[in-house]
Amino acid sequence: MKYFQTVAIVALCLNVAWAEVVNFKKCPGEEKCTIHEVSITPCPEAAEGVACTVYRGTNVSISFDFTPEFAANELTADVSWTQPNFDLPFVGMDTAACKSTKCPMVSGTRQTYAYDLPIKKSYPPKHYDVKWKLTGENSESCCFIVQ
Repeated sequence: MKYFQTVAIVALCLNVAWAEVVNFKKCPGEEKCTIHEVSITPCPEAAEGVACTVYRGTNVSISFDFTPEFAANELTADVSWTQPNFDLPFVGMDTAACKSTKCPMVSGTRQTYAYDLPIKKSYPPKHYDVKWKLTGENSESCCFIVQ
C-alpha cells in the first residue's frame, strides 16, 4: 500500500512540474474574482512569455487557481475564441464546471479548476485569444483571457 501512495505522490509532483504557467489578462469589467495563476500543458512557449502553440487532434490541460468574491452552488464554464467584435464558443465542451472544481463555491476561498480540453481537428488553424469564464447561478463570474 505504501508503494502505491509513493507512486501517486511522485506522479502528482511530476504533473505539477510539467505544468506551464502562462500569462493571462482579466476580462474587461470582471471584478468579482481574483485569478492567481493559469497553467497550460503542453505549452513550452510559456517559459519565453509567448502564446501557446497547440495542435489540432491533441488535448490541452488547463488549470487555474482563483478566489471568487461570490458564492455559488453551481457553476457553468464557457470557453471561447475571443475576437474584437465577437466570441466564438468551443464546440462540445462540458460546461458543468463543478466536475472540474469544488462546488458549492465559497466566497473568499481559494480553489483550483482543472480541465482537459480536446483540440478538435475541425478547429481552424490560427492563433487565437481564448476566454475562459466560470459563471454562478446569479450571473457573477470569474474570467480571464490567454493567448
